[in-house]
Amino acid sequence: MKTHYEVLGVSPRADLDTIKRAFRQAAKAHHPDLRGGGDAASEHQLKMIIVAYKVLRDPDLRTEYDDHLAFERNRVRRERWDAILQFTAATAVLSAILIGLEILLLPSLGDWTSKPPPTRSVTLQPSPQPRSEPQREAAAPPPVQDTANAMRPASPPPAIGAAAQPPAADARAVAPVGPTTAAAFLRRALERSQQGDLEHAVADFDEAVRLAPRIADIYRYRARDLGRMGRWDRALADYERAIRLDSNNPALFHDRALAFQQKGELDEALVDLDRAVRMSFSDPELYSDRGAVWLAKGSYDRALADFNQALKLSPGLAIAAARRDEALERKREQQLAGDSHASPAAAETTGALPENAPSRRDGR
Repeated sequence: MKTHYEVLGVSPRADLDTIKRAFRQAAKAHHPDLRGGGDAASEHQLKMIIVAYKVLRDPDLRTEYDDHLAFERNRVRRERWDAILQFTAATAVLSAILIGLEILLLPSLGDWTSKPPPTRSVTLQPSPQPRSEPQREAAAPPPVQDTANAMRPASPPPAIGAAAQPPAADARAVAPVGPTTAAAFLRRALERSQQGDLEHAVADFDEAVRLAPRIADIYRYRARDLGRMGRWDRALADYERAIRLDSNNPALFHDRALAFQQKGELDEALVDLDRAVRMSFSDPELYSDRGAVWLAKGSYDRALADFNQALKLSPGLAIAAARRDEALERKREQQLAGDSHASPAAAETTGALPENAPSRRDGR
């Protein structure tokens, strides 16, 4: 599908005058009155030209449209990276299977070369005697043994009471093959993270980052586990690297805002949540989490506005409903405390005496 810039035939960096000229030329080329009657294709093209011009001539709509294009490009790029990682992982698994089959099915080269060739012992038979003479019993000569076996010294007998030696390990036994690619380390790290083995998961994430330092999701996953371990400084550093690699991903700003909130840096958390809301304004969890930060800062009206918007987008979001009830309760307590502090001042301004206060006439 063509973009608005491609429909008008202009560059994404074109100014407003260039866009206007391109619109006039494109409209003249496809207008049915100037073409002597039009067909359905020309009418459809003219509608696309008008829609593209309405969007690109408005600065706000153009900015929003450019952000949408950038988000789609990043999404396609991420999908391609995922496909590459899946292909790499499948290739690594297939290679490991082939190596294992080769080790199991083919004989060991060392065993084949070290095996001595088979030998035969030769025995001389006595020559037959003629019938006229009496047969003499000839002593058969001793059999000729293999010289190689004769020269080999006999192994000494085992000593009495000596411990039996274990059999030598099979030369074909091979240690299991570990991960060698970034995709393999990433997969094992995610499995260990789900099992709660955070230390080894972070170590696998480190290896994946070393092999593929330009993938933002690896930094994001490692930052989550570092946050679960309470290492918020390292987690924030990973979120910073991930955002540099993928600055149009609202989930990265959302996760870093939660990390800032855990550290107590509420203003920085609000900045990241505002960016995430502008990128993904239909996500109810963003409004709910931003309302939680406003609630922590004591801005109950703003918190209630965010909680109401979250419930409007997702009426079944239980966390937003619970937080809204808490905000209403705190606001009610604040109003009651304000009324109790304001009542003595009101008595002074109206001239009414407080209770149990002696009058001037009684004090005379």
